Amino acid sequence: MSILRLAAVAGRESSVDVLVKAADTDEDGVMDALDAGVIAGLLDEPGPGLIRFVHALVRDTLIADLSRLRTARMHARIAAALEGTDDIAALAHHYARAGSPKAVGYCVQAAQLAEARYAHDVAADLLSDAVANSTGPDERVELLGRLLRAQIRAGAVGAARETRREAVEYAESLGRDDLMIAAFTAWTEPTPWQARTYGTVDRPIVDRLSRLLKRDLAPSVRCRLLTAYADELAGEDDPTVLEAAQEALDLATGPRLRAAALQILARVHGDAELCRELVEIGTEHDLPVYRVTGLLNHANVAAAANDPVTMHQVITEALEIARTYRMREAIAVTEITLASLALIEGRFADAELLYLKADEGMRRAGSVHATGFLHLALAMIWLNDGTLGAHLDDVRALHATLGSMTSDLLALALHANGLDAEAREVRASPSPIRRDFFFTFLTTLRAMAIVALNDRDAAEEIYATLLPHRNGPPAGATSLSVALRPVAYTLGELAVLLGRTDEAATHFTQAATIADQWNAPHWAAEARLRTTTQPLPTAGSGSTR
Repeated sequence: MSILRLAAVAGRESSVDVLVKAADTDEDGVMDALDAGVIAGLLDEPGPGLIRFVHALVRDTLIADLSRLRTARMHARIAAALEGTDDIAALAHHYARAGSPKAVGYCVQAAQLAEARYAHDVAADLLSDAVANSTGPDERVELLGRLLRAQIRAGAVGAARETRREAVEYAESLGRDDLMIAAFTAWTEPTPWQARTYGTVDRPIVDRLSRLLKRDLAPSVRCRLLTAYADELAGEDDPTVLEAAQEALDLATGPRLRAAALQILARVHGDAELCRELVEIGTEHDLPVYRVTGLLNHANVAAAANDPVTMHQVITEALEIARTYRMREAIAVTEITLASLALIEGRFADAELLYLKADEGMRRAGSVHATGFLHLALAMIWLNDGTLGAHLDDVRALHATLGSMTSDLLALALHANGLDAEAREVRASPSPIRRDFFFTFLTTLRAMAIVALNDRDAAEEIYATLLPHRNGPPAGATSLSVALRPVAYTLGELAVLLGRTDEAATHFTQAATIADQWNAPHWAAEARLRTTTQPLPTAGSGSTR
């Protein structure tokens, strides 16, 4: 029985030679035990010199009552027996479970092999084992840095943030700023979306980076810390983001450092030339992650310019690269962008399928953006196809998850069900809208709620807020995730509410033109109809359009 248990610890399938070397008995004893296992129907022989358990349950039963101490010793014997072979993955596995310091080297080697075939999740698991078997502070932080990079590549950005937090706090507990710097500069991979939950800032992280940036640092180190700082505050109304990114670009001495700074500046400035340079760096220096980042930024620029053709082209290219290199989060982000284009064009069934597929990918990978996004995207389909009122319970649940950013959406769903008093209560204390990539989207939702509830007092201010965006794309299109009809259409509705008939006609005409550019015939038809009729939405109707 001890030999069968050793075989069970070795795995579902194992080499007879390895078992002979690892066993605490002679070769005849091993062969007798294995022969008995074959005769009893517990084992079969898939090839010369190999044995395999006929069912995983048999193997699980044999190791179920083994103590951790005995199991670890068996793993150690199996690992020693594997020494000299080229089975790096098996050596890493067994040494890690033996709790041996030798696990670190083998786990790192196995992780590198996994990364070479773009098996980023496998690499992350191996590096987790390496961290667990590390023996000193410097080695531990270096391994945590390797781990977080593998997690980012696997799309597990939430886990990567946690790994970095662990490394930073560990370094802080030791009073080692050098290790804290190593932890921060280990994050060398850009993410397709922000590496934190929307609307949040990790102030302890920002404060630590601010303190470290006051030190006398080598240019390359300062460059990395500056990009880390800018990434943590990207999307916030903070002038130091641009300052940090520009300084990082000035300090950059190599393609990776330059690309890291460029991807922040490209987002801030919305500059097509910066996007193209980012793609060129990624192509010339074999940095596919920056090619994808540059293409995503270029899609944002194209959306802002009412150029959905270019937007579709660059997103399709980004998706192809992301699939080639198994970039899970980038795959999901590009699929979401394609879903938003389908939504704009009125292909609601296609949009729903793409959103569902992308959400599954984000959840499987461990994206920080999985919570709530799918339901927000689905709500945009319901709002655009006029069925929001039929999903009031879903919208209430979404509001409970995402809070004030969906208050106006909930008000619209309540209004569609004739619950105007509750809708007004939900909107009683509207929160400020962040001036980021969701600004026109959330402001349009607010304006739609104002129109639906006939709130003339609030209409004037929201009209002035949206007016600078009257020639822009469908609301939210630059977020590459969700969208509503052109801002000009909403301005037309607000103008009607305010009694500005001529202005309303101008806005609706512009909305029709923009809708045509985006291949959105449903929006174009509605806008052209409103240029002549301009009625207000009927209170209590099932439609919120």
